[in-house]
Amino acid sequence: MRPPITLPPALEEYLRSPAMERTEAFLVSLRSRLSYIAEVADAVTQWADDRGSPVFLLLDEIEVDVLAILGNQGSSNQEDSTYIMHTSWIADASTAGMYESLPKRVVALMSHGFGKILLAESDAEKWLLSWGSAMQELLVAFTGATNLDHAMGRMIGLDIMLTNLLSFIAAMRLNPMLDR
Repeated sequence: MRPPITLPPALEEYLRSPAMERTEAFLVSLRSRLSYIAEVADAVTQWADDRGSPVFLLLDEIEVDVLAILGNQGSSNQEDSTYIMHTSWIADASTAGMYESLPKRVVALMSHGFGKILLAESDAEKWLLSWGSAMQELLVAFTGATNLDHAMGRMIGLDIMLTNLLSFIAAMRLNPMLDR
């Protein structure tokens, strides 16, 4: 089992600053969201280790989790919506710094996508394994972020990776070549 996700000190300091004024309850909620993201990545890693079921069954199981994470609309003063995280949180971060903070392998996967809908089972597995490995790398990079640019860039990167996974899952629902 993975230890709880910790916020990079620079991000936590920024969120507690007078400009943001986020409460401890808010930070707990954010850590919970990040832990939920890690659970999805861990589910892919665990599936990769034993492959006891077809890839489609795993995708079917984790789709609701990805939708719940990305569809977060925030509630009162305990959490911000995904939209707010992506728009207002980055106001004090450098766009170039955020981009440059992303591991190169993660950027390559983000940019490549999955290519086509009609993938053989082995190709769908290969894409998912690449996604899982890149996501684990990005989670480690996020927790090790040393400044606000890196923390924000990697946090948005996590959401891009989840969005790519969600697109992949939806496309695989149209793929008759996968075992069900």
